[in-house]
Amino acid sequence: MTERINFNGDNLRIARLMSGISLNELGERVGTTRQYIHQLETTDKKIPTKDLVEALAYELGVDSNFFCYPLGNQVKEEECHFRKLKTTLVSSRRESAARATLMNKLIETLEAYLELPPVNFPQMEISSLADSEAASIECRKYWKLGDGPIKNMIRVAENAGAIVSTFGDVSEKIDALSLNRGRPIIILNTTKNAPRLRMDIGHEMLHIIGHDGIETGDRETESQADHFASHFLLPRAALIREYTSRSKTRIDWNAIYSMKVKWGISARAVVYRLNQYGLITPSQYRTANIHFSKTGQTKEEFYDDKVPLDLPELLPSSLTLLLQSYGKTFGGLLNELGMKAQFLANLTQTESSLLPLLAEESLPENITSIAAYKNARPHN
Repeated sequence: MTERINFNGDNLRIARLMSGISLNELGERVGTTRQYIHQLETTDKKIPTKDLVEALAYELGVDSNFFCYPLGNQVKEEECHFRKLKTTLVSSRRESAARATLMNKLIETLEAYLELPPVNFPQMEISSLADSEAASIECRKYWKLGDGPIKNMIRVAENAGAIVSTFGDVSEKIDALSLNRGRPIIILNTTKNAPRLRMDIGHEMLHIIGHDGIETGDRETESQADHFASHFLLPRAALIREYTSRSKTRIDWNAIYSMKVKWGISARAVVYRLNQYGLITPSQYRTANIHFSKTGQTKEEFYDDKVPLDLPELLPSSLTLLLQSYGKTFGGLLNELGMKAQFLANLTQTESSLLPLLAEESLPENITSIAAYKNARPHN
């Protein structure tokens, strides 16, 4: 008699999307059709056999029990603040929403294993560019950052309680996204240079601070987020103080690139702000943009390599701590999530730090689940 099990099709869809595998490809791998996989994902009427579930789990890098229990409140595309929403492919948005759902589930579960920094993002009403600039000043005060250059933008976000991670193969199709469900999550495109990446972090921070519950992606909200990021990185007073040239013809490129390296912001953003505040003429602004184009600086600029690249620290270090302290099940985290270690590393983009450790034979084995231990402890 064929054995059947409890099965949640949404879990299959999310794991498949996160893994970047098409319906056709997955069907071929497990010996069934695209149509049947689609039916499993979209209807409760189809219950796969145990051997098919095991095959699906193997191909997607999860345990069979991953499909047994609902993932909970799934992340909808409209909840995510997608950078450049109008130009983002539908398939990329779906894949990113699936990644956000799994990341959110991971963070909710991880909260029971480790004490993460408290969430400390101020909430403000943002309805104009002036509001965005005021918010940039207020946030520097709120987080006690002073008036000088910010050395590490990711660390600022993580110290405020956000989880920062990066995309996998979908990264070239999406600039960045953020999600705010209690603990904010920011997912970045690390194929970019450091100044653009720092702007993206600031951009997503404004969505968390001022656009909670608002569907973003339109020109107004994106402009507000860009305006905040630019002023958060380089305050107006510093810009005016450090660009001293008042020539109506010659642009002081030395001052512009000096500010770029010092403040960690692109030269194009500096030029845009100089024009915005009348520190250069419209003619100078036009010739500056022509210069960027003629010298091949539309995406990559001179001295990008002089700006240090910020990388996520909180999530990789948390997972590394669990692995080194409690063994290859991460203290029961993998079992609770129904994930394999490779799937977890892919989800969190921590292959370079986790996989070498997983290969070590000295890791502790058979460690009691941390979550189970906490639940069993007497409460005072």
